[in-house]
Amino acid sequence: MHFLLVLLLFFSAQTLAAEKPLVFVSVLPQIAIVKGIAGDFARVEAMVGKGFNPATYQPSPRQIARLSGAVLYVRAGMPFEQSWLPRFTTVNPSMMILDMRKGLELLPADGHHAGEDDPHIWTDPLLVKRHAQYLRDTLSELYPAEKYRFEKNYRQLATRLDELDRELEAILAPVKGRSFLVYHPAWSYFAHRYGLQQIAVEQDGKEPHPRTLAQLIETARKAKIHTILVQPQHSSATAKVLADAIGAKLLEMDPLEPDFFSALHKLAEALARQAS
Repeated sequence: MHFLLVLLLFFSAQTLAAEKPLVFVSVLPQIAIVKGIAGDFARVEAMVGKGFNPATYQPSPRQIARLSGAVLYVRAGMPFEQSWLPRFTTVNPSMMILDMRKGLELLPADGHHAGEDDPHIWTDPLLVKRHAQYLRDTLSELYPAEKYRFEKNYRQLATRLDELDRELEAILAPVKGRSFLVYHPAWSYFAHRYGLQQIAVEQDGKEPHPRTLAQLIETARKAKIHTILVQPQHSSATAKVLADAIGAKLLEMDPLEPDFFSALHKLAEALARQAS
C-alpha cells in the first residue's frame, strides 16, 4: 500500500510539472530573472548551459524538441541567436519572443563584435529591474489570471535588485574611477553603472596583436592593475602572458554564472580588494 502511494505521488508530481508552462532563455543568468517573476508557476530552461560559449553554441536536437512546447523565449542578444532564432520560430510559430534588451539604453560591444550591442545587461541590477517590468507584462499577457502573482513577485525582485545596487555602490565607492582588466569584455554595464573603466584584452573577438599587447602592458602598469579577470568560456593563455608581464594574478569571474546576485557581489569585492 505504501509503495502504491509513493508511485501515485510521484506520477502526480510528474503530471503537475508537465502542465507547467515552459519558458526558454538564452543563458543561465536569465533563469533567475524569469523565476523571480514567474515563481513556481513556470518551468525555465536555458539554451546555453554551464561552460558553453554563447558565441558558438549549437542547440541540441533534444533542446529543439523541447522548444516546440515552450510558450515564451526570452532572447538575450547572444551571437548564436542570429542564426538559430529563425529556426526556433519555425519549430514553434506560436511561441512568443521577448527581447531582454527591449526598452533599455544599450552600450556598444566593447572590444568584440564591433557594431553590435553588448548583451550582458544582467551585470547591472537596475537594467535587470527594468527588464523585469517587460517580463512581468509579457507573462501577464500570456496568463491574465496570474497577473497578481507576477506583480507581487516583481515587487519582491525589484526590492532585491535595489538592495543589491546599493550594496555594490557602497563596496565600489572607494574605487570609483579606477580601471580593471578583463580578457573578454563582459562587464561593460557593471562598469558603466558604478563609475569604473573596463579594459579588454580581447579585440574584436580576437587575440590582441603584439603592439596592442605591449600597449595593454603599459596601460595596466600605469593603472596599477594587479588582477586580470578571465572566464571559463575563453582561453586564458594570452591573459596569463599579460599577467606575467605586469606581475598580476588571474581571477576567474563567470559573467554567465546562474546566480548573478552572488557573481556581482564577488566581482565588486574583488575589485575593492585590488585597490587596497
